[in-house]
Amino acid sequence: MNRPVSSVPSTLIVWTWLPCKNTGAGILMHRLFSGYPQNRLWALASTLGQRAAAPYDPLPVPEHQVTVPVIQIPRRWIHRLALLLNPLLIPWIVWRGVRLVRKEKIEAIFTVPWDHFTISAYFIHRFTGRPLYMYIMDDPAGTRRIAGLQPLLYALFMPRIVRSARRIWGVSQGICEYFERTYGVKCFPLLPMLDLQSFQSKMSRRSDRADGSFHIVFTGAVYSAQVDALRRLVRVVDECNRKSGPAVSLSLYTSSAAATLDKAGLTGNNIRRDEVPQEDVARVLSEADAAFLPLSFEPALRHVVETSLPSKIAEYLAAGLPILAHAPASSTVARYCREYGCGLVVDQPDDTALRDALLRLKNDPALRRELSARALDVAKENHDAKHIAAAFLRQMSSPDSSVHAE
Repeated sequence: MNRPVSSVPSTLIVWTWLPCKNTGAGILMHRLFSGYPQNRLWALASTLGQRAAAPYDPLPVPEHQVTVPVIQIPRRWIHRLALLLNPLLIPWIVWRGVRLVRKEKIEAIFTVPWDHFTISAYFIHRFTGRPLYMYIMDDPAGTRRIAGLQPLLYALFMPRIVRSARRIWGVSQGICEYFERTYGVKCFPLLPMLDLQSFQSKMSRRSDRADGSFHIVFTGAVYSAQVDALRRLVRVVDECNRKSGPAVSLSLYTSSAAATLDKAGLTGNNIRRDEVPQEDVARVLSEADAAFLPLSFEPALRHVVETSLPSKIAEYLAAGLPILAHAPASSTVARYCREYGCGLVVDQPDDTALRDALLRLKNDPALRRELSARALDVAKENHDAKHIAAAFLRQMSSPDSSVHAE
């Protein structure tokens, strides 16, 4: 029998960052733990993560945030030295965590892989006997193509960590399939979520543009796992605008600096960069005609692409936006959009195919209405925090301790 939500275990989040309304992972964690009794929630994070999260409504309350330094060297090439030095901080993190657990009578450890904080969470669990929980949002260390000691530490510790966890959640079906196949453990999908009712209350009514123009949006950080697909859309938009007819425009709502976008080749005619607070995302999405959901076609990033599900998909669906997904056929994004019929998928790294799909969306109002209606249905079925967060609280209270696949 499950314990009531009021008696969920007092929990220590051991993570470099804090749940906050900033980055995708921080936003998901904030939504996940916003309904958690705050007097039963603690965090052991880096000083860097605490400073970065401070303006973005971090959880838990400040007096329940405990930090340790992190080594950062913001110089090209030399920054890799930090990747070698940070694991040396593990004993300090573990010492602080063990003391905190015993002093505050904390009952559970929660971590988000992957870095030296993940390893620290494992040892805090081992030294205190408190159950360990994991939420896997991505798995870049699993590519074995990152710098520093992380690939070696990952290979050494990840099997032990996942097999010792009481429960593991994954942000997508793809990442759960990978961990179940690789480590023989159960992994429960915990998809990106949002407060559907609150989000939709901030939206304005969308209507087709009288001048026939077409506006597509992308939200969130720009990083390696999507930049080549995003660059292809920039080229396509530029090409469309060189020809006759109403303009196609692309807005990149991102915290990535303009200079960074310029260096990545993400600037051009009718390409606009802007930054909006999380509270305004619903509004800017309601002003768009479609949303772009890219993932990389680079072979080196195949593992990440096949397991990741960007948090922005929940917002795109809740906004009722037709999604133009540009990602390999094996990616979680392409599989998800096809399975639920909530997006138009271009699964080849081809400018012509992407242009044809963009123009099809632009010129076919019936298709946009169909995808929009389906998006709203999928948001309600799979991404409403009211149901997902409640289920998470019940699972944290569950006595089930087995993660081993049957």
